[in-house]
Amino acid sequence: MEKSSFTLAFGESPFVKVLDFFINFEDFDYPISFISRETETKWETVEKIIELLIKKGIIKKTRKLGKAWLYALDKENKLTQLFLDIDMRISDFFIKEELKRQKNNLIKR
Repeated sequence: MEKSSFTLAFGESPFVKVLDFFINFEDFDYPISFISRETETKWETVEKIIELLIKKGIIKKTRKLGKAWLYALDKENKLTQLFLDIDMRISDFFIKEELKRQKNNLIKR
């Protein structure tokens, strides 16, 4: 997964990477194996992080597919809504900063 505005702002700890994954892919549910692969985080670590996120109500267990449980962002949770808002604001900040940088580069030419 490439760096997002969220990871640029909060770092690339496993917790941040897993939370960022759910924020970026908020419309579907995923098994731990897929999340682990996409975030380049050990399966066991992702499992522990998911347990924490479930306790906070940020994500929820959605259904079982074969032997694997799938997990999704709980968009009804107030804390989740705050994270989504923060992510949009951070993205907006980095976009504006990049536009300023590009504008300054054009003016210097």
